[in-house]
Amino acid sequence: MGSVRRFAVVNTKVRALKGKLLTKKDYNQLLKKKSVSKIAEYLKENTAYRDVLKDIDIRDIHRGNLELLLKRYIVLTYEKLLHYFTDEYRRFFRIMFMRYEIEDIKLYLRALSRGENLRYIRELVLYSGVYSTINHDKIVKSKNIEHLVENLKDTVYYQLLVPFLNEKGQKQVFYMEMNLDGFYFRQLYEQASKLNKTDERVLKDSLGKNIDLLNLEWIYRGLKFYKLSPEELINYTLLGGNYLRYKDIKQICYSKDEEELKKRMINTKYGFLFDNEETLDLFMERRIQRYLYFQFLDYYRRSKMNIMQSIAFVHLLEYEIRDIISLTEAIRYGLDSKETKKYLIRRIEGSDA
Repeated sequence: MGSVRRFAVVNTKVRALKGKLLTKKDYNQLLKKKSVSKIAEYLKENTAYRDVLKDIDIRDIHRGNLELLLKRYIVLTYEKLLHYFTDEYRRFFRIMFMRYEIEDIKLYLRALSRGENLRYIRELVLYSGVYSTINHDKIVKSKNIEHLVENLKDTVYYQLLVPFLNEKGQKQVFYMEMNLDGFYFRQLYEQASKLNKTDERVLKDSLGKNIDLLNLEWIYRGLKFYKLSPEELINYTLLGGNYLRYKDIKQICYSKDEEELKKRMINTKYGFLFDNEETLDLFMERRIQRYLYFQFLDYYRRSKMNIMQSIAFVHLLEYEIRDIISLTEAIRYGLDSKETKKYLIRRIEGSDA
């Protein structure tokens, strides 16, 4: 199938959806709101999120409820776009759905590590639709992590988690989450190879940047918070990065501590992650997301008849929803608008942290 025929209709749909994303004016209005219900009210009355809020009584809506509705909006958008693709392209988008299942598994793992009852977590699940491979009704009966893993035995996730059942404490959850994320990116990378050469090239360029940043975040966290050995760090890093090849990753993993890691990286392409000592831990994830936000914005503008217009749009939507969630969290912690801007992915005047 030719590129024009494959992408003409879906790109028209994507451009229409992109035009409904929040404007700077919307952001500035949301920054003025003093309660979650006021944020929900603005979204319901002035934005495309009215579709997911139309049947909701927003007068007493809680932060968690709004967050779940917004995240489910992403899933619904994915499902709409999926209908436009066939064959290997459809399989690629199906793999992208896997991320939401993985996020749900992480939610269960963290809850069990805190000794919580999964029945109360069930309502926070992001995705249990037609493409789901997880039996949530079975999983919520799990009493501990070992039981959870056993209840995933008929899924691809079982073999990813079972090797870590002998680990203890937070390190166990850390290992499991890293392995799940690694599996997801490997699946995407392999499936990208089955698309046409133009789409393969642009997707692997995008994935490579994401892999570079994910590796750096993992290595930093592994060194600072879990004191992992170089060999352990290397085992969980991903291949396929754009800038950091295996020999670079290996050298970084042999940093004696996070301070040596920072010295190695400060003058590189990704030095921006490490250039502010005071806010490094607080804003590392947001800096990664902001970097990728601008990358996807650029992909969207440059892409014509290839897959990246759809991929870029979905990521831009995800980052926007993360920003809305950050706005509700800022209300919870009593932050003023100037401080709140520092936590947003989209750069608003005064958000340079």
